[in-house]
Amino acid sequence: MPGPLRLPAFRFLFASRAISYVGTYLAPIAVAFAILDNGGGATAVGLGFAAWTLAQVAMLAFGGVVGDRVPRRLVMIGSDVASAAVRTTMGVLLVSGHAQVWHLIALQACGGAAVAFYSPASYGLVREVVPADELQQANGLLAIARYAAFPVGAAIGGSIVALIGPGTALLVDAGTYAASALLLSRIHVKSIARAGAGFFRELRDGWSAFVEQTWVWVLVLYVSLYFLITYAPFFVLGPYVAKHSMDGARSWAFVVTGEGVGALLGGIAGLRWRARRPMVTTGLLLMISGAQNLILAFHPTTLLLSLAALGSGFAFALGSVVWDTTLQRKVAPEKLARVASYGWMGAMVFLPAGYALAGPIAAAIGLKTYLVIAAVWIVVSTLFVIRLPAVREVEFDDGTDAVAVAAQ
Repeated sequence: MPGPLRLPAFRFLFASRAISYVGTYLAPIAVAFAILDNGGGATAVGLGFAAWTLAQVAMLAFGGVVGDRVPRRLVMIGSDVASAAVRTTMGVLLVSGHAQVWHLIALQACGGAAVAFYSPASYGLVREVVPADELQQANGLLAIARYAAFPVGAAIGGSIVALIGPGTALLVDAGTYAASALLLSRIHVKSIARAGAGFFRELRDGWSAFVEQTWVWVLVLYVSLYFLITYAPFFVLGPYVAKHSMDGARSWAFVVTGEGVGALLGGIAGLRWRARRPMVTTGLLLMISGAQNLILAFHPTTLLLSLAALGSGFAFALGSVVWDTTLQRKVAPEKLARVASYGWMGAMVFLPAGYALAGPIAAAIGLKTYLVIAAVWIVVSTLFVIRLPAVREVEFDDGTDAVAVAAQ
C-alpha cells in the first residue's frame, strides 16, 4: 500500500479511528432521542450535550499529562474501554426501561471525560508510528476517515433509532469503541512516553511548552474566538433560517451534507498539498468559512448556502490537517500530548457559550446583524493574526522542527 498505509501500525490506527468515528456520528441522534423519549425536553437535550463538552474540556489537560507519561496506545485503549462501558450502561438502561433523564446526562459527562484522554494521546501515537515526512499524508488519511464516517454514522444512527430504538443504537456505539480498542491492541510500537518528576509538575511543564511558542497559543485563541463568534451562530441560527426562509429541514440537510462533502474533499487535498507557511495558510482557510455566515444573513437559496457550506467544510478540514501536522513537527515528541491537550481545551472552551448565547444575541441585535458581524470578524481577525511575525515565520523544514532538532 502507498504512503503511511504500508505501515501495519498505522493501518491498525487508521482502522480503529474509522470505526470509532462511525460511532461518534451515530451517537448524537441516539442520545437526543433517548432523552426526549424519557420525558426530557429541548433544555434537557442541551444539558446532555453540554455535560459531554464541559467534562471533556475539564479533563483534557489531565489527559495530556497521562498521554506523555503512559504509552499512548494504552491510554487510547483505556479511553475506548471506558467509553464502551459508558455507552453500554446507557444502552442497557434504555433497553431495560430503567433509564431516567438524569442518568443519561450524568453518563454523558462520564463519556466526555473518557474521550478527553483519547485525542491528546492520538497526536502522540501518530508521531510515533509514522515517519516525519509522511505526517501530513497520515493526517490527511485520518481526516478522510473522519469525514467519510459522518454520513455513514448518521444514517446508521437514524435508522436504528427509528426502527428499533435509541438504546440499541447506543449499544452499537459501544461496539465501535470495543472494536477500536481491539484494533489498537494490535499496534506494536516503542513508546517514548515517560513519567517525569510528578503529575502536577508535568502539568505545569506542558503549559510552559504550550505558551513558549507564540504561534501555538495565538492560533488556539484565534480558533476559540472563531468557534464562539462565527461557528456557533451559523449552526444555531441556520436551522431557524432554513425553517422560516427556505425549505425547512430538507434545506438544512443539504447544507449539512455539503459541509460533510467539503470536509471529505479537504481531507483528500491534505494528502499531498503542502503549505510553505502553514499557519498563514490555516488562517486564510478558516477565513473562507465567513462566507456561509454572510450568505445565511440574506435569506439564501438552498443551493447557494450548500455550496458555501461545502467550501467551509473543505477549508476547515484542510486547515485542520495542516495544523495537526505542524504541531506534530514543531513540538517536542515527549511534550506533544500535553501541548495538544491544551490546544484542544483552549479551542473548545468558548463553544458551549457560543451555542447558548447565539439565540439571545440574535434576538437582541437582529439575526442578520449578528451573522454579518460574525462574517466580518473572521475576516478582520484573520488578517490581523496572519500578519504577526510569530505566525508568518512558521515554516516546514526551516531547522526549527522538533523533528530536525532531534536528528541533529
